[in-house]
Amino acid sequence: MIGVTAWEWIGLFIGMIIGGLAEAWGISNPEVLIRLGKWEDRLFIGCIAIAIGAGAIVLYGLSAIGVSFHWGIKPDYVIGVALGGIIFGTGIAISGYVPGTVWMALGEGRRDAIYALLGGLLGAATWTLIYQTSFGHWLTTYLNFGQIYFAGKVDTNLTIGFIVAIIWAAIMFTIAYTLPRYKKGKSCAYLSTHKGYKLDPEEEKMYLETANFLMEGSSMPLGKDNLPEKVNYHWTVSSKLFGVTMLSVGIIIGLTVVLEMFLHQIFGESTTYSWIVAQIWLPAGYWKYSTLVVHTIGWEPFSDIGTLFGAFLASVFFTRRFQAFNNVIPPSWKARFGNSQIKRAAGAFSGAYLMLLGARMADGCASGHILSGDLQMAVSSLEFFIFVVIFLLLVAHIIYRRQ
Repeated sequence: MIGVTAWEWIGLFIGMIIGGLAEAWGISNPEVLIRLGKWEDRLFIGCIAIAIGAGAIVLYGLSAIGVSFHWGIKPDYVIGVALGGIIFGTGIAISGYVPGTVWMALGEGRRDAIYALLGGLLGAATWTLIYQTSFGHWLTTYLNFGQIYFAGKVDTNLTIGFIVAIIWAAIMFTIAYTLPRYKKGKSCAYLSTHKGYKLDPEEEKMYLETANFLMEGSSMPLGKDNLPEKVNYHWTVSSKLFGVTMLSVGIIIGLTVVLEMFLHQIFGESTTYSWIVAQIWLPAGYWKYSTLVVHTIGWEPFSDIGTLFGAFLASVFFTRRFQAFNNVIPPSWKARFGNSQIKRAAGAFSGAYLMLLGARMADGCASGHILSGDLQMAVSSLEFFIFVVIFLLLVAHIIYRRQ
């Protein structure tokens, strides 16, 4: 077996890679996930599918030939994971954030991310309190089938797992290729493989609108005929270039997650919130969940700091979207609730509260479950993802339909 365990501080650099790529991708802006909930912009689904498919093949292919990984498949306690997914999806629809994008948004200098961070910490603290009760114990033990993936228990049946991973990757790549980013248009994977494709006028309008809201509130001049302008408006130079860029980001993120698992642990972002709560409010020793987190945290605090710093560097030097905490409200939120800073702060806080409560209840978030977990073909992560998507779409429709 070929295996290694890296120092925890190396997580800082892994986080920087993912944070920088994701900021360039645009998901540090809450409008992106709100529009996903409204089913208007499906870039997140396409890129995540590419990352999962590419990562799954590499992970199980290397495992089958004897490479050792630090697996992070979450236990499938059916009721708790489902309820966590419901609460998590609801929180995303309200706030536009997942645990990792809060750190990225702070790096990008977004004001509402401050309120989201505070709400997230309170949500993590609430789960620590619930975990201490008989109800919390029931949620995590009833119908608990343990760490299972599509081919059996974690780190078993790896040859079969590789065959299943090929099928799983084919499904993910099919979704990424066929699911159009906008209502009228094509997917990024399609753009990358069709050199002569010309954007539909409505599709071109949506790309321009997206590029504009990603730049809204920037404190840095974009300039002309330079790298930042091409990063933000690369579709105007070549639709193929845009597709290749997004396709490459998805693949690199997937391979980086595999590298993380080889070096130390999976990529996750929400446990750090509970770790912070344990350090400043509900200490290990008396509080069972704090004790569990402190003893198993690994390098997540380092990778989360790296995520923040990577997004900061990308927003200053690569995309020039750094906002310096200006007064910027996501367009969909503004259209529905107006330009009130108080309302937006309340939405970011309350949505992030629910989002972190759901993440900790299900033992994972968009990073630990949807990206890392589905890349590992974890049964619990697929269950979590299904409930997240259903309630993200449902709640977003209810909230924003009147705009």
